[in-house]
Amino acid sequence: MTRTTLTRRTVLKTAAVAATALAKPFVHGASAAGKLSCGFWDHWVPTATVPLEQLCREWAAKEKVDITVDFITSNGDKDLLTVAAEAQAKSGHDVLQLTSWYATSQAEHLEPVDDVVTAIIAQNGSASKAAEYLGKANGHWIAVPTGYGSTLSPPCARIDLMKQFTGLDVTKMYPDPMGRQARFR
Repeated sequence: MTRTTLTRRTVLKTAAVAATALAKPFVHGASAAGKLSCGFWDHWVPTATVPLEQLCREWAAKEKVDITVDFITSNGDKDLLTVAAEAQAKSGHDVLQLTSWYATSQAEHLEPVDDVVTAIIAQNGSASKAAEYLGKANGHWIAVPTGYGSTLSPPCARIDLMKQFTGLDVTKMYPDPMGRQARFR
């Protein structure tokens, strides 16, 4: 009996298809389809990593993949040191989350993921210009855009509470160019 081992590329393609809801019927045997190790940024908000780990585990259970999920702290730049050490050793996690602006500095160590990003874009529309700038090198996607740990960090607060607790009137800082009043209480 021959046994096929999945490559990282195959697992990434499968993950992209699952993430973009392009799933087709999948028949698998009782044995695991392979192993995958993932390293993600360990968010400082205590429960922020729970949904990401849950998604990873659900996907792995569905696809019969033996998954290891590691959350790597950014304290002391351990996340950056991990990226550098794994690149130098040419060994480590199969999937490793990089801080947005570090993907291009590691481009020579990364495999292009044009096929994965193309599938995601086909399902969800184009990525932002910032994501494209940070995720492409030499005309190829070298990183999959994500919102988790994103540097885009848009402000998110109730305008009335910002004014009440900080004295900051966001509507005066960013007036409506049409001269309309904000409808936020």
